[in-house]
Amino acid sequence: LQPPHLCSVYLVAAMAGKELRVHNTIAPSDSVFDYVLAAAVHVAIWGGGMVVGPLLLLAAPLSFLVLPLRHALRLAALVGLLMTLRLPESPLVNRLFLRTASLLKNGSTIWFADDVVPHIGEGVMVCFHPHGIIPLGFTLNGAIRAKTRQPKKYLPLEVCMDSRVSGVQAPVLFRIPILRQILHLLGCTMPATKAGMFTLFSQKMPFGIIIGGSEEVAIQISGRERLFLKHRAGFMKYALQFGYNIIVAYNFGESDLYKNVVSLRHINMWLVKNFGFVLPVFYGKWWCPLLPRGDVELNTVYGAVLELPRIEDPTEAQVAEWHAKYVSAVTEVFDRHKKRFGYESRTLEIL
Repeated sequence: LQPPHLCSVYLVAAMAGKELRVHNTIAPSDSVFDYVLAAAVHVAIWGGGMVVGPLLLLAAPLSFLVLPLRHALRLAALVGLLMTLRLPESPLVNRLFLRTASLLKNGSTIWFADDVVPHIGEGVMVCFHPHGIIPLGFTLNGAIRAKTRQPKKYLPLEVCMDSRVSGVQAPVLFRIPILRQILHLLGCTMPATKAGMFTLFSQKMPFGIIIGGSEEVAIQISGRERLFLKHRAGFMKYALQFGYNIIVAYNFGESDLYKNVVSLRHINMWLVKNFGFVLPVFYGKWWCPLLPRGDVELNTVYGAVLELPRIEDPTEAQVAEWHAKYVSAVTEVFDRHKKRFGYESRTLEIL
């Protein structure tokens, strides 16, 4: 056994490793022009991708019933082009997107626990929770900051995040016109498939992923912290096969940015299971539902690291063991920091 004074030193050192000192805030602007610009960018990106794009998919076949043939063919050709067109990644678009942090109370802040900082680099998968209706934590406080090619402005000086960092998205999103082009411009170009993730793993590429996926959108209830995680372990099997490190990132405030209609949960779960997408009904500001509430802070905490062994063919028991450790790490990150960000009374729900 260690002497009591040494045990105290070890405990203090372990606690210090969890402290949040390293951070960066994209602060809001007092300028009306900046707010209007941020609102316009937000509506253009999310409205174009989540509303106009899906409507184009629906309108293309229906147009043959109501429009002259030549017009219907033109619309179908346009939709077909948008479903295949690939645009190059744009640092300028990424910088423009981050201006939407002005819509949030006190902007958007990214935090790093002391013991996480050395692990930000290649061979790491950053797992975000929760998804939120519109994933603002994942976007404003994730890879897009590095994609700007201006790390001194958007990242803490202590953090070295490679601009090659990628974001993994649901495969169905790449089949939606306009949204597909937005994802390419932002550099989030990898579908969340086994083949796609293996490509990132084999290249030791750092990347972010929202583990709860569309199911987490379906189960969201504003004002509660609900994660779709209990039976989602595929990501852990892949990470073990490549010996990847996993970082837990929790988005405090994400669950409060939008109100949503919870009675559609069962319908949306059915849609996810059968078609891979959800149709949430939600609003942020009453006068523009797509805009988030302006009285909520968004703080993303990179709070814990799991250093995984490399197991080429992990057994179900090994996957379950490490998945349980991951769930414990997510819970610990939430419980440790929830008081700091005003959520002391909340309990994390793992579904």
